[in-house]
Amino acid sequence: MSRSFHCQTQDLTDLPSLLVQFSFMIMLPLARRRSSPNRTAERRWLDELPEDVLILIFSQCRIDELFTLRLTSSRTRSLISEYIATIAPSVGRSTFPLNDLLLTPLENPTLYTINWLKGLIPLQLASILVDRHRFSHEWTEQRYGIPAEDPYGDVLRARVANGWRVLRRLSKISQDVYNLHPRSVVKSTTANLAWKVVHPSRYKFEVFREREDMILKRRLDYIKNLPDELAKDYKLMFMLLSSAFRTSVSNYGDDYKPWIFDWGCGIDGQRLLRRGNSWLTWFVLNEGPDLFWEQWWSLDPKTPSTKNHIRDRSIEAWFGTTKITPEDFVRQFLPKEWNDVNEKWHSIQRDYAFKVQKAIEEKAASASMDFTAVNPILYFTQYAECRQLRGESGIPSVKETLSQVPFHVDFRCPEELFQKFCLLRSERVVAMANRPRGEG
Repeated sequence: MSRSFHCQTQDLTDLPSLLVQFSFMIMLPLARRRSSPNRTAERRWLDELPEDVLILIFSQCRIDELFTLRLTSSRTRSLISEYIATIAPSVGRSTFPLNDLLLTPLENPTLYTINWLKGLIPLQLASILVDRHRFSHEWTEQRYGIPAEDPYGDVLRARVANGWRVLRRLSKISQDVYNLHPRSVVKSTTANLAWKVVHPSRYKFEVFREREDMILKRRLDYIKNLPDELAKDYKLMFMLLSSAFRTSVSNYGDDYKPWIFDWGCGIDGQRLLRRGNSWLTWFVLNEGPDLFWEQWWSLDPKTPSTKNHIRDRSIEAWFGTTKITPEDFVRQFLPKEWNDVNEKWHSIQRDYAFKVQKAIEEKAASASMDFTAVNPILYFTQYAECRQLRGESGIPSVKETLSQVPFHVDFRCPEELFQKFCLLRSERVVAMANRPRGEG
């Protein structure tokens, strides 16, 4: 049972410096911390702090930092659990300083738990997806999206959060299988052991293929038992999620890296991503919500690399352990001469990602053939009418809180689309120039 906390420390004049030192310690990359000779000293320093000071420090953490701290020692874990009713609301506010709707106070303080904090992540990702979607249709004057602080979007956000939870489960299946030792994946036959010695690359591929087979089977079993409503929520969420990936005509030049994952180089990329026809679908299923949590919220939005975090991670994963460096490939990239640097592996990943998306599609369709049940546009058009009525009634607009989120995953516009755009623009200029004077 969690307990409330009242500070008993008399002198807290050094608390700000403690917070700075402590924050620096927990934000160090885990790899560095494992190899650091000072890690034992850090733990000793942590264990020597009074409980009331530790609780104050825990309360200033963000969610990711608190979860990391729970792994440092049994003392911190038990202390966080004991006073979680006090710590959790402060951690929520530190993580989401402007999100009043998300952090609506709970009537029962015992509901402030670690699971409550974990549950804020899919809810926040849903808020971002529903809010920022408005900027996915720059070519129209129609304004899409529902601000995160507007209760009108609660129903849609709840459904999108469910979709994120399904994606989390699909990703967890992949992570669990890839954490298995090869002996637990490949049958230890004499032939396989021989291949491991004589032809290690073939053995490595066999391990990879068996892992992907195992992941697919577990995912299809999960989808088979998935409630129909959750399947529809996942499909709705993925439709919104695909809109974050852009190859618009404004994304042209060397500042934008090309969509290198499929032969179309991003032509109709959003639809291919939703259907599972793109290698990028496999990557999203493998990485799960963490990929978007990092770019949209966990990483510093002021850091230049943050806005391209998902793009760069996906390109790095696509090359894998091939000898070709991503920089050289992108520098010499020619869309008409596109080839897959690891076709043997990627074809399996594309095929299995398609089967997962198709299974969920069939599951969602089995309950209802109503297209509006898996299409978010209806929610947005209804909200547009609501917003108009509010304006006519003099009701002020809801405050914006997510404008700083680096929402989009931008890739270079495919050359074919850019040339067509330039041609249409030139024809329009000529048509305007030849229009008789006096015509509107």
